[in-house]
Amino acid sequence: VRQLSQFLPDDLERGLRGQAQVCCAAFRAGIAKTANLSRGGFDTHGNHDASHTSAMSDLLAGVDFLWDEAERQGIADKLTVVMGSDFGRTPGYNSGNGKDHWAVTSVMLMGKGVPGNTVIGGTDARVRPWTVDPATLAQSDSGIRIEPGHIHAALRKLAGIEGEQAVRQVFPLIGVADLPLLG
Repeated sequence: VRQLSQFLPDDLERGLRGQAQVCCAAFRAGIAKTANLSRGGFDTHGNHDASHTSAMSDLLAGVDFLWDEAERQGIADKLTVVMGSDFGRTPGYNSGNGKDHWAVTSVMLMGKGVPGNTVIGGTDARVRPWTVDPATLAQSDSGIRIEPGHIHAALRKLAGIEGEQAVRQVFPLIGVADLPLLG
């Protein structure tokens, strides 16, 4: 706690902003390498539009705050941010003006080693995923669907741990093609 407290601001914020302050202070103090920040409120089975829009605005403001805090703490050049969800929302509304669980989601990455202004993959109007050519990542009818394992493999490569035996044994990525997701 002593190591952490020297890098915490005097006024610790609440919610996602406070989480950002604590994780950046922990990174700077050298007592953490990863952090999981969480902002709930996206499980909108009813009244989707009103709930989802404010939750998304809050999330994006929190990410902006995280990046500002990382710059203030002098660690932004070492930070990689991964934003995602375990599932997406249905393309249409249910009877309660909500959206239910959907097996397609997106992931957004930013930071060191992540090429900017790049979109890989996509969906059609009914939120069915496109398949991509594994070599070029261009949309291809004969391509493959990007799965969570592909993203994990790319992040392991970015972190320089893709060959670590302990990681591969505890968290195996079986049958995952090596996609050039980060260049």
